[in-house]
Amino acid sequence: MITPKLALVILSFLFFSVPIVNAQKAADVINKHEVFLQFDNDAFAFSRFDRYYTNGLFVGYNYLLNERSRLKFNLSQQIFTPQKYTRTELKYYDRPYAGVLYGAGSFQYFVKKAWFEGELMLGKIGPGSKAEDVQVWYHQIFGFPEPKGWRYQIQSGGLINLKVKSAYNLIATKRFDFWLNGSAALGNYDRSLQLGPSIRLGKFLPGEQSYISGSRLGAKGDKEFYLHMGTLFKRVYWNATLQGTDHVSKWNLVTMDPKRLVNEFFAELVLGYPRFGFSYRFFYRTRETQTASGQYLGSLRFSYLF
Repeated sequence: MITPKLALVILSFLFFSVPIVNAQKAADVINKHEVFLQFDNDAFAFSRFDRYYTNGLFVGYNYLLNERSRLKFNLSQQIFTPQKYTRTELKYYDRPYAGVLYGAGSFQYFVKKAWFEGELMLGKIGPGSKAEDVQVWYHQIFGFPEPKGWRYQIQSGGLINLKVKSAYNLIATKRFDFWLNGSAALGNYDRSLQLGPSIRLGKFLPGEQSYISGSRLGAKGDKEFYLHMGTLFKRVYWNATLQGTDHVSKWNLVTMDPKRLVNEFFAELVLGYPRFGFSYRFFYRTRETQTASGQYLGSLRFSYLF
């Protein structure tokens, strides 16, 4: 979807912009609003593959209710394909084609050394997500090979999911801290349990004001620059992008059982300025089906506080 060359252009623009952003005066008031744009793509990991979770786009808004709570909203489209997406023979597919379009809202609450978040997601899977249209159009515009198997994609279905997330700061020093992160998801899109440790190294803010919580609201113009590394261990009970939704699965031409244990290992660079924020995450995800391989992915996120 996005070429390594385009990724380098975006990164170059970012670093040329940093000095301008850095010249801003720190705000005297607490920022209550934040908007963000996030791109996920295997090209950002400088991988030669265009496969599996091949592209994700997120647009979001966060609002500070008070020093301990906030509201979050985001819209997302995600695209999934097999590795050999130019082949029409089903025997070559190591995961189904799938497109997802959804909106999510969440409430986040902070206590001493920890935070908790509850999220409700509503959306659709299948042709209504317009993932096929987006991918085919993009490949035609830039001369990439055309995907051939979208007629076999996971069929249309409504999605509803609840997710509870939390993190606890076990160790905290001036330049190093250690977190334990967890989540539980329930619905016809994702049913899973996830747990894993992570660390931060560098100059960072407390969790309730830091990017590590998913938002830098309430930071009063403070800066942060740190490396975030960790791993996540996920127990999968249902994955609609592989199995379809419960009530329409029988209509799918291609479905696959998920691997029950999927692990992710990541390293993330975070730059936070008075109003502008940026992060780049590089991660490796183990195979999601029995016939698939592991996948390297990259993620770019840009945010603005006001």
